[in-house]
Amino acid sequence: MEQTDINEALFLVDPPLDEVITSFYHLFVPSKEEPITRHVCPNLEMMLIYNFGVPVRISFHNNPLNTKVIKRTAVIGPLRQMLNYELLPGSDGLVVNFKFNGFQRLFNMPLRGLTGPEGPSAEILTDDDRFNSLWEKLATLHTAEQRVDLLKQSALGLLKENDQVLQTVISNLAQFFNPRVDPVKAIAADTRLSERSIQLKFQKHTGYSVKELLRFLRFKEVIAYILNRSDQKIDIFDLIATHDYHDQSHLIKDFQYFLGLAPQQFIKNLNNGSFCVVADTYPPQS
Repeated sequence: MEQTDINEALFLVDPPLDEVITSFYHLFVPSKEEPITRHVCPNLEMMLIYNFGVPVRISFHNNPLNTKVIKRTAVIGPLRQMLNYELLPGSDGLVVNFKFNGFQRLFNMPLRGLTGPEGPSAEILTDDDRFNSLWEKLATLHTAEQRVDLLKQSALGLLKENDQVLQTVISNLAQFFNPRVDPVKAIAADTRLSERSIQLKFQKHTGYSVKELLRFLRFKEVIAYILNRSDQKIDIFDLIATHDYHDQSHLIKDFQYFLGLAPQQFIKNLNNGSFCVVADTYPPQS
């Protein structure tokens, strides 16, 4: 099937909102176009979605597109497993992409257990009253630019100072890349808090544990490695050696957990352009 002609626009963010929001992303599908399915690779930042068009079917991991529908608003994340979504003719959505800790800093909502009993593959909260009231105002506006301006004004009114302990964690995120350092112990020593306190605070403000972050960051590096060599043949054993996996089954286990695909399937599917990889907002390795 020929790819749908989607109108897309990316709106960047100026200070001080750039501390909490990466960008605003608008997409619109004209009424005469064909449906298309897209996939978003796992990322640990939050997304707030405002939908002004037809309902959008989504699913997680390798599940079919019949598990969830976004009608007006949705909070998604931390996205531990692949997100699939369908764009129909008449789709009209605006996505707020948050930076590390940005969503929690604005809305002060604990992210662990955001969605109740559905498990880590379904981190989604739909049509919550806290976001529906703003949707009513946004829906009266006629352009994406006007809607982005209103979202910026609303976010500025909610912006708070960052938690001091968590700010120390963020400032020391480079330690998470050093295999010779236990980041929790190092940060606990810097803040004079117990390791348990650091772990609980980290989960509350980010929605995942330190162990989950370490596993995810390694997998994110694997994906980046593949994307940077998209015009080359990828050797699975190079991936294993380069990223310190125990063996082939260890690598396959991570691909199955995050994407529901084997490594070779993912590499093959990259060529059709339906996969989206969100850029990291973590500090680079030192």
